[in-house]
Amino acid sequence: MSIRKIVYLLVLSGTQEDAQLLANSRYPGSEIAVLSKRSFHEKGWIGKARELGKLKGAALVVFSGSLLHIDQPKLLLCASLLHGCRETVFASDDGTLQVYTKSNLLTQVPQLFLSGLLDVLVLAGSWLGLHLISFLFAKPAREKENSRAAFDVAFLYPFPLQRVSPGGEMSYLKGFLSGLHQESARCEIVSGCSLPIEQYPVQLIPNRRRFYLLRESQALSYNLRYAWAVAKEIRRRRPCILYQRHGRFVLVGAILSRILGIPLALEYQCSELWRAQNWDPGHFLGLIRLCEDLTISCTSLFVVLSEALRDELVARGVPGDNIILNPAAVDPERFRPGCGGSEIRKQLGFRPEQVVVGFVGSFSYYHGISVLQSAIARLQARQKDSLTVANLRFLLVGDGVLRPEMQEALSGAVDQGTVVFAGTVAHTAVPSYLDACDILVSPHVPMPDGRPFFGSPSKLFEYMAMGKAIVASDMDQLSAVLSHDKTAWLVAPGSDLELSDAVELLAENPELRRTLGRNAHYTALERYTWRHNAVRMLEAAKLRAEVVTIAHSSRECDGSQAHDSQDDRETPVVFREQTSLRGSRRT
Repeated sequence: MSIRKIVYLLVLSGTQEDAQLLANSRYPGSEIAVLSKRSFHEKGWIGKARELGKLKGAALVVFSGSLLHIDQPKLLLCASLLHGCRETVFASDDGTLQVYTKSNLLTQVPQLFLSGLLDVLVLAGSWLGLHLISFLFAKPAREKENSRAAFDVAFLYPFPLQRVSPGGEMSYLKGFLSGLHQESARCEIVSGCSLPIEQYPVQLIPNRRRFYLLRESQALSYNLRYAWAVAKEIRRRRPCILYQRHGRFVLVGAILSRILGIPLALEYQCSELWRAQNWDPGHFLGLIRLCEDLTISCTSLFVVLSEALRDELVARGVPGDNIILNPAAVDPERFRPGCGGSEIRKQLGFRPEQVVVGFVGSFSYYHGISVLQSAIARLQARQKDSLTVANLRFLLVGDGVLRPEMQEALSGAVDQGTVVFAGTVAHTAVPSYLDACDILVSPHVPMPDGRPFFGSPSKLFEYMAMGKAIVASDMDQLSAVLSHDKTAWLVAPGSDLELSDAVELLAENPELRRTLGRNAHYTALERYTWRHNAVRMLEAAKLRAEVVTIAHSSRECDGSQAHDSQDDRETPVVFREQTSLRGSRRT
């Protein structure tokens, strides 16, 4: 086939089947060459440019579930100047197309140049500004008394480019807010993107900046717009505490806390610098480090998911008393046995005698996708020798960078109907899919640099609440929650052999499945609900507020005493010890 008839397809989100149908309808008779999303994700800018330079054909089609979800579209337009295809097409699963030829792209050059120039100015200004802010914030701030607070929690979500999709991150956000609501906490949410939250009002501060190429530049500049808008509001109606999730290039919580004297509770799920170096390749690591150090230095209360994260912060100089452990949790009203699984089994064609093994989550690196893939292949090879194994069916729910490779590797089993890729489903539908399963797997693998596993998968607690038998990796946070042969069957991390053997064992022993599921269900209800999480955070925040109030009252009474130095009078108890920007501790 002529090279001019080749169409390259890069699927960012949505299904590959829909993307191929669209490409075939627009370019009938062309050969469709699917590009690896994983390869593009992991390569740096130079690597991506080299890969694009090799493309020669009719078109490069970039497919996404929605054109609004295409990250850094102007940067993609710049990249389109590098390949040798006649057209660049942005497409979505609703059939919307944006088509650019080389001549079209040339008309975009002035706008692209302006965007690039503004990016340079923002990055350079941020570097200088962060050093200045770090100097100004080096001294502890005076926290103002909040005895007349208008509401309890100002929930800050300054992520304008966030894609609101099912997954652990959104599960934690919605779950924690539901816990606050159950505790009758007064909360107001200020967000950079639309959020599917029903319990509290959400004030939207959209991104107004149109000219940018890099998401890093956009995120940095958005800090000012967001902080200005929030500051105007909460100067008049002050909350007791600010609550913010730690994010890359996000500074608003730190800035608002220091300027307004309101304590900041930081939900610390991971070091963004570590993430950029290991999981989600990032650029401008020096800026990431400055933002992270500044945020940590301005935080009063840290909310972490695991003991590993607590130990990490302590090693960085954060007092242990300023850290609370809040792993992921579950809403037992939504995730409960018998909530629609039989209907899902009928829809998918699973028979009553078949044992369904389920996985729900992101098809990403540390989730053990390659291990699960190998374990399924092992079990497929045993079908002829065991009726139990022959009756196994696998239900895989979710999406991610590794899903296309896994689906291709298991294409034979998919064609046979023994493996079903359900794709992304609404979070409201997840309980029904879990209820359709008999065994649920969580095959996480160790961190690439050997550090303890610090995550707290939401699916683990959802699995528990469903009362299903669980097979999970015997490591770190998972072992702290689950007990082998009591609430789960634990296997060696990374061992596809142990994973496959455990699935076969549980498939052969329905009574063992019921016992493990029942124990896990009761444990989840007793220890791991979102209400438990909300209570821990609110109690910790209240304790710190009381300490500050007492400190101020004491200083008003004893302000004339000689032993109170000027520095002591201006320093609240909560900020007595601060993390410096170099990781050392003020004493």
